[in-house]
Amino acid sequence: MSRLHEALASLAPVDFSEVPLKELNVYMRDVFTQAELILNTVPPPPGGNEFLASSASHSRVNSAASASEITASSARPPPPGPELVDLQKGWGKPLKLSAKENPLGIAVYKMAGHDRHGAWFARRSVHEGLGFEKWKKAMMREFPESLAVQGRPGEGNVRGIGGDRRLERKKVEGVGTMEVYQLSAQFPGPTAPREFVTLLLTSDSCLTEASAPHVDSPKHAKMIPRHYMVVSKPVKHPEAPERTGFVRGQYESVEKIREIPITPSRSASTTNLLKHSGSTSGRQRGSTIGFAESRGPNAKGERLDRHEPSGADPELNPVEWIMITRSDPGGGIPRFMVERGTPGSIVADASKFLNWACAKDDMPDPEDDEELQDAIEQSAPHDTSDAQEQRLEALQTNGHLAGINSSTPYRAKDPTAAYQPPPPSNGGWMSSITKTVESGIAAYAPASVANYAQGYLHSREPSLTRTQGTREEPESDSSDSSSINSFASAEDFQTAEGGTFNGPPSTDSLTPASTRASPTGSLQSQTQFQSTGRPRGSSHHEKELAKIEQKKAALDAKLAKKRSEGDQKTKEISSKEEKEVQRAQERHERELAKAQEKHDKEIRKLEEKKKREAQKLDEKRKKAADKDNMARVQRERDEARQLVEVLKRENGLIKEQLGELQRENTVLVQKLGKTDAGQTALRAVRDELKRGRSTSFGSRTLASKKSLEKDIVGGQS
Repeated sequence: MSRLHEALASLAPVDFSEVPLKELNVYMRDVFTQAELILNTVPPPPGGNEFLASSASHSRVNSAASASEITASSARPPPPGPELVDLQKGWGKPLKLSAKENPLGIAVYKMAGHDRHGAWFARRSVHEGLGFEKWKKAMMREFPESLAVQGRPGEGNVRGIGGDRRLERKKVEGVGTMEVYQLSAQFPGPTAPREFVTLLLTSDSCLTEASAPHVDSPKHAKMIPRHYMVVSKPVKHPEAPERTGFVRGQYESVEKIREIPITPSRSASTTNLLKHSGSTSGRQRGSTIGFAESRGPNAKGERLDRHEPSGADPELNPVEWIMITRSDPGGGIPRFMVERGTPGSIVADASKFLNWACAKDDMPDPEDDEELQDAIEQSAPHDTSDAQEQRLEALQTNGHLAGINSSTPYRAKDPTAAYQPPPPSNGGWMSSITKTVESGIAAYAPASVANYAQGYLHSREPSLTRTQGTREEPESDSSDSSSINSFASAEDFQTAEGGTFNGPPSTDSLTPASTRASPTGSLQSQTQFQSTGRPRGSSHHEKELAKIEQKKAALDAKLAKKRSEGDQKTKEISSKEEKEVQRAQERHERELAKAQEKHDKEIRKLEEKKKREAQKLDEKRKKAADKDNMARVQRERDEARQLVEVLKRENGLIKEQLGELQRENTVLVQKLGKTDAGQTALRAVRDELKRGRSTSFGSRTLASKKSLEKDIVGGQS
């Protein structure tokens, strides 16, 4: 487990000055090696079959039109190396998610972190319905496409986080690409937007032999399958300081898609993986499966949405999708709330990405338009929300005027390329109308009117300039989305916001300026033209023009209504935002008052506790002093008792000695008194004793007197 957590430490935040730009290939290879180890430790989804015994369940490449048509494959990736089996046990069992929360059948795991920065989450799944090449291109274009849209934080995002700026980009041959993005996201509710600065390392040639199938089978060569890896590390960049109004967050993640080669032909080695170009053709719009195939294989008149199965096409192989992530949104969001919502959010983000990727009928290679991306990033990298609204209105208007219906297939067009008008020999509804109008004007209109109209009809470079009103928020009406689907090809006539371009003439160019002034004036001019006496039966083009003018008037009225509704909605949103800000401020003041009250309460508790502790200390000191005094008194008492015992024993000894001396003295006196010499000696002794007694008595009296005086003086002191 320590090996896994050491590898996870390679995703930790880094300062951009610490990234060795001169030795970037070594740095990136080391990061990719650690990321490969992390990815290989995630357990595969439960159940399923071995990849050698599996077969593709789809017969058409990129057959899924949305995430709901993506199927969970029963194929399982090759088994990992034996040294990774123990590391896979660290993730435990998959988390339980309901079928409603997890329609794609993704296995989600959770593992506690060892650096006190939150738990790690992982997901692993195998899918069919979206080919590897298209999946890879979608992952490569996720952030660059969000750079082309600017508005609110996270505008244009695919999985919740949108790109605002690309600060660095460097491609290392044979290794991958290093990029630094400044991202943003807006969470639901009255929360501040978040910003992230991430170091993005991508590669499609970073796996080693550790990821090769560890199987011994003659049916399958030991090769490294096609793959694409994305490593995201939080980075501190000098050109991305914290922005006002944003909360700086950070997230660490590593993501990988890998082909499960159940059809090993056409992908026999790793040397030709970069040159592989799989089929990216999906279902054409307007040719639904049910309608096209319901008429049988011999139906005529439609583009049949039928493809013969190509069993050896590697784009039919299942794609394994693995991601490990950990995030910190910053601010005051508790970590347990973030971790509680992470499993559901990463599964929902997977569905969002697949919906976006499947809807891309034509997914260009990101390297094909690098110059265009750089130009967009440097000059006008983002469309505002107003520009989105203008594009929606232009789609509606141009779609109706050009006669485009929902059966017209959408063809993406380079916006920088100049429009080339069709040759005169081409037919079509607009060309027939133009010819009819031209012949009618030449036959019946005066010369001045004919010359004026001919200049519009035969102009090689007509200009179409529309002045759009600005809005704060794009409309989200259901009719708008239907208009976009119905008139998708009208984007062929769009260029940059507020500019002019060369393109097919609109209906405005079919009538003079005085006629285009208003719908009412247009109808009046038609009536005046008919009242000049010209035959009405031959003026079919006038009726067509009148119908076009009526449609144009209806569109103008609808546009005005949309604008008024947009203005009203903008005002409502502004007032709503002000109320939300006021409520947030009031809530903040309430929380601040509660915090102050709680602080004062805690201070009072601390002061009371301090007083109690001081009182306890005083009582403890007093008890100690009393205990010391008691011990001293007891010690003195014991010493006095011992002294008394000693004195008693000495007194007894003295009494015994005195008795013996008296007995001896009596015996001596008796013996000496019997002789004259003895009597003389006794008298001499008695006299001497008398003198000695008087002297000793005086000395003893003087000594006792001095001792008494000393005791009196000592007692007074």
